[in-house]
Amino acid sequence: MIPPSISTFGAAPSMVGYLYQVRLALLWAIRRSRTSDFVVSLETLDDVSFELGGEPLAVLQAKHSIKAAANLTDLSAELWKTLRVWLVGLASGEIPLGTARFLLTTAAAAPGSACAALSIEGCDRDVAEAAKRLKHAATSSTNSELKPAFEAYLALEEAEREALLAQVYVIPSQPDAVEITEQLQSELYHVSLNHQALSVQMLEGWWFKRVLNELVHPEGGIPRAEIDAQISDIQESLKPDALPIDEDLDALMVALEQLPEFADRPFYKQVELVSGSQLRIRNAITSYLQAFRQRSAWTRHDLLFDADLDKYDKRLQAEWELQYGQVCDELGPDATEAAMAQAGRALLKWAEDAHISIRSGVNVPWVCRGSLHMLAEDMRVGWHPQFETRLKAVLDAAAQGKTA
Repeated sequence: MIPPSISTFGAAPSMVGYLYQVRLALLWAIRRSRTSDFVVSLETLDDVSFELGGEPLAVLQAKHSIKAAANLTDLSAELWKTLRVWLVGLASGEIPLGTARFLLTTAAAAPGSACAALSIEGCDRDVAEAAKRLKHAATSSTNSELKPAFEAYLALEEAEREALLAQVYVIPSQPDAVEITEQLQSELYHVSLNHQALSVQMLEGWWFKRVLNELVHPEGGIPRAEIDAQISDIQESLKPDALPIDEDLDALMVALEQLPEFADRPFYKQVELVSGSQLRIRNAITSYLQAFRQRSAWTRHDLLFDADLDKYDKRLQAEWELQYGQVCDELGPDATEAAMAQAGRALLKWAEDAHISIRSGVNVPWVCRGSLHMLAEDMRVGWHPQFETRLKAVLDAAAQGKTA
């Protein structure tokens, strides 16, 4: 006897199935949002359900197979297990007879099968034929695992079976969990072709977090309006005069205990040179990280190019030079160290308050503030009137201390 391997206990098919279910829910929500209002839920009445005013409009069963050639026959377990769920929902009254029921699967429907007769596509839909074939399967099969489903189906009158199947729609041969991305992209047709992949990535990033929150802290489902608003926000952020802002970066805040990690960085030393408080140092680090990561994301997704960032940095540097020149002129050649530090803090305040937009539709202040700290890191700008010589001395001393 060959001993089992550790892979015997793997949950990959189940995991892929759950991810497929979440992605499918988003795809169908986008499609339905164009024609009707709804609240969408996962793992309530069914894998996916659409309701309005507490009444179910449609329920979806999602079946994903990682096998290359899977076919739905009249005795397929996934077909009968799905029917079992719907029959229980019908008996309990949770899923009324008039609710549309969809079975979406990556498997094909075998020609001449009940699933083929219930297919939503083509003109061969034949509810009576499907009812006949399913009755034959239920009465002739000896499959003990499916016996409860067979019994529940046969317990209905013939007219009841046909009435139920009239609301059942099988959609076979669907794209798998990876290929469904193309359908999501095509649904977001209103986004520039250059950014459809990014728009799906942004929407799914929000969707997965939103679904997880709803599963952990149920609030009655996710309304259509919330989905539409999110898509609209993504649209706006990808317009030529705007750029998308990462919500996680917008909420970023460095903890005080993290400050020592950055203590050797030039932009950190620049704030120290003007006797900036720990709070101002923390805000400088936070802004620096926000801007650095957001700018990197923009270039990674081809929303901005290096030339665009260079142009923006030159604008910032030009504005800084104007402020810096004024500070130095006001101080004069005989300024005390205290006066220079005070003037430097005022210049730092200008950098903290500056709002020079990289694009007119980008309104978060940390893009500008953090970009100025990035320039301070490169010593292209500074806050202390003598920042170049002072910073060089500090950095040289720190380097010598490390080699001593």
